[in-house]
Amino acid sequence: MKGRLCKLLVITLAIAFPGLSVATPATAGGVDNKQNWSAAYASGPSRNAALEGADMAAYNPAGIMQLEDGLVFELDGQYILLNYDHGIDGIDYGIDGTAIVPSLFGIYKKGKWAVYATFTIPGGGGEVEYDDGNIITHKIGNALSAGAFAAGGIPGGGRLTDQYAYVESFDYGFTAGGSYAISEQFSISAGLRYVMTEKDVDIHGTYNIGIDIPLIGKYEQEADGIGGVFGLNYRLNEQFNFALRYETKVELDWDTTIPNGTNAAGEALLNANNRYDGESYARDLPAVLGLGMEWKVTPNLTVKPSVTYYFEKDADWGTQNDAVSHNSYDLALSFAYKFNEQWSASSGYMYTSNGIDPDNYGIIEQMSPPLDCHTVGLGGKYKYSDSLAFNLGVLGSFYVDETAEATYFAPNVVYAPETDYQKTNYTMALSVEYKFF
Repeated sequence: MKGRLCKLLVITLAIAFPGLSVATPATAGGVDNKQNWSAAYASGPSRNAALEGADMAAYNPAGIMQLEDGLVFELDGQYILLNYDHGIDGIDYGIDGTAIVPSLFGIYKKGKWAVYATFTIPGGGGEVEYDDGNIITHKIGNALSAGAFAAGGIPGGGRLTDQYAYVESFDYGFTAGGSYAISEQFSISAGLRYVMTEKDVDIHGTYNIGIDIPLIGKYEQEADGIGGVFGLNYRLNEQFNFALRYETKVELDWDTTIPNGTNAAGEALLNANNRYDGESYARDLPAVLGLGMEWKVTPNLTVKPSVTYYFEKDADWGTQNDAVSHNSYDLALSFAYKFNEQWSASSGYMYTSNGIDPDNYGIIEQMSPPLDCHTVGLGGKYKYSDSLAFNLGVLGSFYVDETAEATYFAPNVVYAPETDYQKTNYTMALSVEYKFF
């Protein structure tokens, strides 16, 4: 039920972009956490000390106190081109697709107080579909062929054809909080974030052992939890601003359902991958620390360095905790130049180090692999009037290729095909910001 409500909200927010699927693919960020929420971020992925734009409610909520009094809303939409490839024993299995990611931000400030609210997608691997199968179905097919186990009473030695793999994994984040100016220079903020999550996996094919037998394995998972978001902002002077944002861990306990449509052979395969109907699995959304600075080098040029750190080793991921070798982090630097009161431009670069080794990927990571990434952003802002502004950003995420043995353990067999993981994403983002008063 809660998954349907989330989808309804997302579709409503994205109604201005008809004809396209609503999704959020895995972009630069942590293994699960995502930070690509706005067009301003796409035009320069360093927003941790932002001092303008309603999206600062998500990136620098304490900095809201540097804005003028009033009520402002911002709607953002990101159009993303996806390219994922799995190279398995010299054969490529890949996807090309598109996605829309909506976000919404609102701020009301008066005097020393402000309140804010946001809707974002703070985590999840997104939606990916492999029409010709991928490493998951390839491993299953080879394990069955080798007689690794009798799936639902089906003997080994056959061949799996018509392979197909699909995963949808979303975190929907609703955050509300307040900010307070202790002085003209120093301000603080505190808020609550409610995260609702859902995950759907569909793996199927045709198992041939003299006759064709359908093999259908599907499962669904849902979880929700609450966390805190806290911020500090220090405006040293007109040239320097420093900010900190800390998002606490959100505890998520995923309830698993194997729906109708999964047959006995498919359920046996899910059980072999530790997915059981009615059981729960821990997969917390990790805590995040964002640090940033804005340095106004000249009245028109601003330099914005930032660091974002993801506390994945402190999150409860069940058996996957051992797979995390180090906490992920982003290092970013962007530049903004103001031409006049109406026009400004920005650009930036970000390096992402992901803390999970491809040799330790689970089923979700193999579907949508978290890889180290080089991200480049470019864009600009047009202020039409004191009330209305538009922001456009273009972002390229170039992931570092990785090769790993995707090991499948089963009785009497260990199958470990060499797998090349490759990804590239291109994002075009647009925001509309309106100040009511």
